[in-house]
Amino acid sequence: MGVEIMRVSAKGQLTIPISIRKKMNIREGDYFHILADNGQIRLMKVEPIKPLSDEDPVWKMVGKAESGYKDVSVNHNQYVAEGEFEKWEK
Repeated sequence: MGVEIMRVSAKGQLTIPISIRKKMNIREGDYFHILADNGQIRLMKVEPIKPLSDEDPVWKMVGKAESGYKDVSVNHNQYVAEGEFEKWEK
């Protein structure tokens, strides 16, 4: 891959060269995760998550399980962590 030189605009913007946009299939409206570390800036394209369709079979399972807990939506992570801890103890 060749070296590309770009200049930052007055608004702090960079233009990604067309050769890289084509290679990475970058289109208008795409999102990127940006990481600055050790004097480098890295961009990683974020692929959007497509919502499930109404016909997806997973919807048939929603509400079928009973945990006995009334606050799962609030304390979900705590319950998952407790379950993992119990597995490790065994």
